Amino acid sequence: RLRSILDNVPLGIIFLDPQGHLIECNTRFCDMTGQPAPALLGRSVAEMVHSDDAAAIRRMRRDLLQGRAPSPLEVVRLHVTAGTSAGHEITVRVSASALRGADGALVRMVGVVEDITEHLRLEASEKALQRAEAANLAKNEFLSRMSHELRTPLNAMIGFAQLLGLDRDPGLLPHQREWTQQIQRAGWHLLEMINDTLDLARIESGSVQLNLMPVAVQPLVAACQAMVAALATQRQVSFIDRLDEDGLAGVAVLADNTRLKQVLTNLLSNAIKYNREGGSITVSARRVGVLAGPADSAVEIIVADTGLGMTAAQQAALFQPYNRLGREQSGIEGTGIGLVISRVLAERMGGTLEARSVEGKGSTFTLRLPAAARAEPAAVRYTDTSPAPYQQRLVHYVEDNETNIEVMRGVFAQRAQIRLETSTLGLDGLAAIRNTQPDLVLLDMQLPDISGLELLRHLKQDDSVASIPVVVVSADATLQQTQNALTSGALHYVTKPLNVARLLEIVDEIMEAADTRWG
Repeated sequence: RLRSILDNVPLGIIFLDPQGHLIECNTRFCDMTGQPAPALLGRSVAEMVHSDDAAAIRRMRRDLLQGRAPSPLEVVRLHVTAGTSAGHEITVRVSASALRGADGALVRMVGVVEDITEHLRLEASEKALQRAEAANLAKNEFLSRMSHELRTPLNAMIGFAQLLGLDRDPGLLPHQREWTQQIQRAGWHLLEMINDTLDLARIESGSVQLNLMPVAVQPLVAACQAMVAALATQRQVSFIDRLDEDGLAGVAVLADNTRLKQVLTNLLSNAIKYNREGGSITVSARRVGVLAGPADSAVEIIVADTGLGMTAAQQAALFQPYNRLGREQSGIEGTGIGLVISRVLAERMGGTLEARSVEGKGSTFTLRLPAAARAEPAAVRYTDTSPAPYQQRLVHYVEDNETNIEVMRGVFAQRAQIRLETSTLGLDGLAAIRNTQPDLVLLDMQLPDISGLELLRHLKQDDSVASIPVVVVSADATLQQTQNALTSGALHYVTKPLNVARLLEIVDEIMEAADTRWG
């Protein structure tokens, strides 16, 4: 029974004479070394280990001879000399104890040998994973901090440039209007680079969340075309819209509205930038067969240009991050990550993004998404300069940055019926909001005394002001901060730099539903 137990324990057991030679061993130790027992008997254990570890084995023997209890050796490299692992080494933990005679003299030594190779491998992998996660966390933290710090001055630059373009009393001269457009283009391009870098970081960390719903294709394409219209005009590139001809004017896809707009805008922007001057872009769509199963049809949105095209080598590297396919010196703006993000977003929405191209003859990008039931028609929006029908309203803006306050004053100058009040401290803002009961609160997240998130919670926990809608206006574009604010009761989360037209859309929507509180 004892022999059976020794041969079946998952540990190597060895018996040694006082000189350290092997007298007997169990089956597990033979398996570790790759040799049968007869080949091991009589050999010194110090000879079976790596030469660098032999001294530690001899020191353990000396401790036993001198009556001391040696500490276990955690890392000893044991030679494997047979089988598929011949010529390799395994890492073992060695513990030893003494068998003594009646006079206390050392008679035998007993060694317990445990193979910890896999344990160390897993431990090293876990440490490597922890280092990678820490590095990724540090990178994301750096990107978020830099995003916030860059967005604040960008808000002033882009915001005032938009307001100058809207000012009609007196209006800008043609060349001045072109200058303001140049400022806006440069600012939005810098913001695009910031957003793309943040998006890629979010995708790599798996923190991108989507809200899939039916999205009508035609109005979305029209909105995306409007967003890139100025660039198309500048490069004399025309759009050919064949959605009506394809009979898919009312078709919808299952997608995240914001992310789909991001993908389409990227495709259209690239089609303009890499087109020839005076070229064209054709946007078409078609319904195709199954996407994921017999009951699932799909819709393909196709963007084809008449531009530079790509070689086979360029197409092979098309979806590699930060690879601009050798066009870094072309003078064409870009980050080299827009298409990478677009493809991942398409896949996250249950679709695909594919490209085909002929050098010198243009490129075609095909976005395939699951078809959906017809989407609800989009609500009518007012333009940034058209008068909204609601009457007098009061807005309170909590913001400590005077430049941002001035930008917001310029925004609300487009709405004469709105009176804007401001507070630069969170607690002052809380008191003023309780006192004046505004129709809308605009809230920055970074305040000198309390955080915007804390102020938001105070507002929503106070029955006297809890019903007042709150829109966060912040330079912090991180997903976590956005989710925290929306979960705490914010109606919208608007990031700086401000898109004036979009902010006014949100304000008009809220104000139309508000009761008149003054005037």
